Amino acid sequence: MDKISSHSLHYPLFDIYWDYAKTIVGLTIGVGGLVYGLVNLISILFFGSVVAIFCFFGFQSYKRHKSLVKVDKEGVRFKSWSQQEISWKSIKNIELRYFGRPAKEKDDNQKPKGILHLVIKNDDQKITVDSSLYGFRYLVWCAILAVKEYKAPLDPGTVGNMLDIGLDPEGDSEMPDPLIPGFNL
Repeated sequence: MDKISSHSLHYPLFDIYWDYAKTIVGLTIGVGGLVYGLVNLISILFFGSVVAIFCFFGFQSYKRHKSLVKVDKEGVRFKSWSQQEISWKSIKNIELRYFGRPAKEKDDNQKPKGILHLVIKNDDQKITVDSSLYGFRYLVWCAILAVKEYKAPLDPGTVGNMLDIGLDPEGDSEMPDPLIPGFNL
């Protein structure tokens, strides 16, 4: 674990501000429909659900805005609404999962788009971050080193996803730059 240096990782502010803008537009449409729309049950349910969905989306955007991931030789700490801390020694499992989005046009050369979620678990808690986090590859690399040193299991899906982002699950990869922006596949 001597290769791991201390870094603070966060989500890109441009994406978060863009999500805030989408939230404002969605809430404007929903509230506008409730105030100026037809007064019937279907209209109220529809525009009420639009307001509820965009409120949830706005809270999620705010949570990402306040999120901070700190990585050091001892472990990983995630701070948002609350603080979670997992030491590298206590890791029981990590999962790297791909969640795809459908392509707009069918093209053989077009890669499917999606996002990766890294889940780090111990007996008491779990930390989940997605691949738009600045330094995401660095965090996965640190988790690989911890898994190798403390002999936690890796499932085949996680191994395949690690290879897809250019990291060796055996821990033989070069250290990624922790300041590289996150990515979406």
